[in-house]
Amino acid sequence: MILKHGEYLAVALPFILSTITQPLLGSVDTAVVGHLGNPAFIAGVSVGAVIFNTLYWLFGFLRVSTTGFSAQSIDSNDPDDRMISFYRPLGIAASIGVAFVLVQGVVLRAAAFVISPEPDVWDVVERYFRILIWGAPCVLINYVILGWLMGQMKVKASMFMQISGNLLNVVLDLFFVYGLSMDVAGIAFATLISQAMSSLIGIRLMFRYGNFAPVDLGRVFDREAMVGVFRVNRDLMVRTLCLLVQINVFTAASASLGTVLLSSNSVLLQIQSLMAYLFDGFANASSVFAGRAAGRGDRELLRSVWRVSAMWGSLVALLLSLLYVAFSSSLIAVFTDLDAVLDTAARYGMWVALYPLCAALGLVFYGIFTGVSRTAPVRNSTVMALALFMVAYWLMFGPFGNHGLWASLLLFYVGRSLFLLPFLGRTVPS
Repeated sequence: MILKHGEYLAVALPFILSTITQPLLGSVDTAVVGHLGNPAFIAGVSVGAVIFNTLYWLFGFLRVSTTGFSAQSIDSNDPDDRMISFYRPLGIAASIGVAFVLVQGVVLRAAAFVISPEPDVWDVVERYFRILIWGAPCVLINYVILGWLMGQMKVKASMFMQISGNLLNVVLDLFFVYGLSMDVAGIAFATLISQAMSSLIGIRLMFRYGNFAPVDLGRVFDREAMVGVFRVNRDLMVRTLCLLVQINVFTAASASLGTVLLSSNSVLLQIQSLMAYLFDGFANASSVFAGRAAGRGDRELLRSVWRVSAMWGSLVALLLSLLYVAFSSSLIAVFTDLDAVLDTAARYGMWVALYPLCAALGLVFYGIFTGVSRTAPVRNSTVMALALFMVAYWLMFGPFGNHGLWASLLLFYVGRSLFLLPFLGRTVPS
């Protein structure tokens, strides 16, 4: 079987629409507080988002690995395999989510030590965090449900789950902040409520598409199978740790440059995040088709997934760079009307224009590796990219300030792409 471009886009485009809503939430949060007239609100919500990204990205493998295993189960002769690919990560997700709530004080103190923002910014961070941490179990369970639906190619269901919850978040953001004058607390409560609603929708979808007939627990917790699950998740967790080190170093360095620069970098990172999640939609599609190829043992399909992914990743990278160059001023203005933040963000916006060209292949190709559950190359390439980032940061941040910080960030993404390419020959046979 050879993957056709139309088949790929039929899966990729709905995944893009669903995944792009996630960073849009952060963008809406930033845009809402960006028009409240206080840079500390922008900086505080941004730092709070970094803390939650640190928590949730660390266990983002729950969605990624579940998508791969779920896709591999589609062509299985045993119908129980589909639900087993859901049950295994579900228990992990629920346990970790409850643990986050229980140790919230420790997490907050650790974040204060690492990032060390100015006092008025930290006051915003603490208010935001104390409310939103209660959604941790919902977020991680949602990862598993969404990953399973994506792997089963239930595209409309996964879109509905994400988009409905995220639209609710936007509506509540505007109502709580502008209607009830709740500022940062309103943003946190809006997100918390939408997370709970997404969980309820996801559970309803699982009863529709899943089969909750009794399953042998011995098979669910089979030792060899669980070792395979934990091996994949371990590799992806190391990858995520590297991403978190990189973004936390970037955020802490931004905070050291003052509230205005931290706010400006936060706006630019929101735009970059929108681009990254767009590529993630392509990665999800690549993961699904690669997983099906692995489940069938179809090498020809696997090779065609690589070719189609490379072409669309490259085309979209060029398009995004051109669009940002054309509309950067208008895009930045969506997030804030503070002149100091606008001027500073415009000064460093060129780095965001280069981001898609540097990051595209690494962001799309990792979906192929996760789809076939061969995650060691993803881990190794990200570790090497982090080493490149740290060397560049050490050499350039002092002499070049924020320009050096952004250059280091882009080198990290260049490294993720270049260091992953040599592994493709072993994963996709020629």
